[in-house]
Amino acid sequence: MLGRLLLKSLWRQKSRTLLVLLSVGTAATLISAFLSIAFTITERMAQEMRSFGANIILVPKAEPLEVEIAGLKYVAPEEAAYLDEPDLAKIKTIFWRHNIVSFAPFLSRVVQFQGRPVLLVGTWFEREISIPEGKRLFSFAGGSKREVATAKGTFRAGVRSLAPWWQVEGRWLREGEEGILLGSAVARALKVGVGSSIPLSYEGKLALVPVKGIVRTGGSEEDQILADLEFTQKLFSLPGKVDKIQVSALATPDNALAIRANRIKPAKLSPQDYETWYCTPYLGSIIYQLEEALPNAKGKAIRQVSEAEGAFLAKMRLTLVLIAAVALFVASLAVMATMVAAIFERRQEIGLMKALGAERSQVGFLFLLEGSVSGLLGGLLGYGAGMALARFLLARTFSMAGAGVALPLEWVILPCTLLLAVSVALLGAFFPVREAMRLDPVRTLRGIG
Repeated sequence: MLGRLLLKSLWRQKSRTLLVLLSVGTAATLISAFLSIAFTITERMAQEMRSFGANIILVPKAEPLEVEIAGLKYVAPEEAAYLDEPDLAKIKTIFWRHNIVSFAPFLSRVVQFQGRPVLLVGTWFEREISIPEGKRLFSFAGGSKREVATAKGTFRAGVRSLAPWWQVEGRWLREGEEGILLGSAVARALKVGVGSSIPLSYEGKLALVPVKGIVRTGGSEEDQILADLEFTQKLFSLPGKVDKIQVSALATPDNALAIRANRIKPAKLSPQDYETWYCTPYLGSIIYQLEEALPNAKGKAIRQVSEAEGAFLAKMRLTLVLIAAVALFVASLAVMATMVAAIFERRQEIGLMKALGAERSQVGFLFLLEGSVSGLLGGLLGYGAGMALARFLLARTFSMAGAGVALPLEWVILPCTLLLAVSVALLGAFFPVREAMRLDPVRTLRGIG
C-alpha cells in the first residue's frame, strides 16, 4: 500500500520529481567525479612530486667532525663514520616499503685535480638490487602484531630514478665503470670536455679517468665530479662503505598526531596512537622505520621538499572538497525550493489525509520517503555520470588514459555518493515537510490554509 501510494505520488508530480532528480544527480555527479579525481590526481601528483628529489637523508649515527674550507668539507679519516652498502636493500623491507620510490647512496671526499681541490662523489647511477625475501613481524605496545611479507624480486635504485631532471651531455656511467661525470661548472672552469681523460689524486694515489659526460642539475652537483660508487670506494680504500643515503618516499602530510609524535618522540605516545602513527605513512614514521631497518643510521627530513609537497597536496584536496560542498549546498537549496512548491500545491491533499486520520508523523514520513527515493535515484544516476566525467577530465585535463584509466576506490565512492545524495534530499525536504506536518486540515480543506 505504501509503495503504491509512493509511486503514484511521484508519478503525479513528474516534472517536480525530475527537477529533484536533476538537482541531486548534478550534485552526485560532482561529488563522485571530484572524489575520484582527488584520489587519482593527488596520488599521481605525489608520485610526480617525488620525481623532484629526495625528501629523506640517512647518515651515520656517529656524526664525524667536519671542517669546511673554501666551500669544501674535510673529514679526518679517523673521525669518519660510514654506513654499509650491503645493508641498503633493507630499505625495501620496512612496513611502508611500497612508498619508497627510489634511493641512492653517496660517498664523497675532496680530491686534487690540476692542483685544485674538487669534491669527488661516488654514487649509484642506476642499480638493480635484489630485495631480501621473508616476512617481518611488527609488534606494537598494545599487544597487537602484524606480519608483513617483504616485496619480492628486484628494485631499481640510483640517481637516475631519484633525480630524473639531471641532464647529461655525453652518456651516463654504467655500473662498475671507471669513468666520471663532470659538473658543468667544473668543466667550464677547467676547460675539460667529453672524451678527455683527467688525473685525480687522493692521498698519494693517482687515477687517470675518462670523462663520459657533463652533468647539469641546477644544484651543487655542477661543482662536483661524479663517479660510480665502486670506483670511489676503491680510490678511497673504503670497500662497501657509504657516508649518506638519499631516499625519496611517498608520505602523507603531517596532522596533529604526526606533529605530536615529532615533538614528544613516538615512544611516549599511547599504544593506540603509536600503532596509528606507525601504520600511517607520515614522513616521521617512514624515517623511524628506516632507522629500525638500518640501526646504525639516523634519518633526517629534507623539510623544504616534504613540507611544500604536503602543503600543496593538502590545498589540492581542500579545493576539491570545497567545490563538492558548494555543489551539495546548492542542490539542497534546489530540493528545498522544489519541495516547498510541491507541498503548497498538495496542501489540500495533506489536509484530506489528516482528516481521514493520518498522523502528523505519517504525513512527514511519506514526504521524507519521497525525498529519499528521489535522492537515491539521483545518486545512482549521478554516480554513473560522475565516473564518466572523472575519466573525461583525467583524459583531457590531466593527460591520463581516458576510458581505460583505473579509478581507485571506485566501489567505496559509490556508497559515499549515495549516502550524500540521500542526505542532500532529506536536508532539502526537512523544513518543507515540517511545515506540511503543521497544516491545519480544516483550514486547508476550506481553501483558507
